[in-house]
Amino acid sequence: MGKEKNCSEISTKLKMLRAEAGYTQAYVASAIGVSQQMYSKLENSDTPLDSERLKKLCELYGVSADYLLGIGSAPQQDVRQTAFEESKIESILYKVLSRINENK
Repeated sequence: MGKEKNCSEISTKLKMLRAEAGYTQAYVASAIGVSQQMYSKLENSDTPLDSERLKKLCELYGVSADYLLGIGSAPQQDVRQTAFEESKIESILYKVLSRINENK
């Protein structure tokens, strides 16, 4: 029963982190190298989280494995800040590429 509770806690944190970052399941799945269906199974506790996927998710969200596994109490950084920085970068890239295309 402890194992089921741990999987449930992980899936809850994965859903929360994804929502806070504003990511879709498809985006996260692509970022960690799995199908959207496989990622959905991770979020719904239908598939156990292996160490390679755990590592990639921690890198994506900027959190520790301890946090995702329920050992630590808080993420290492604010996910909303990371999402904001990424959206800012995408906006800047879009503007730069638009200007390049205008000058052709």
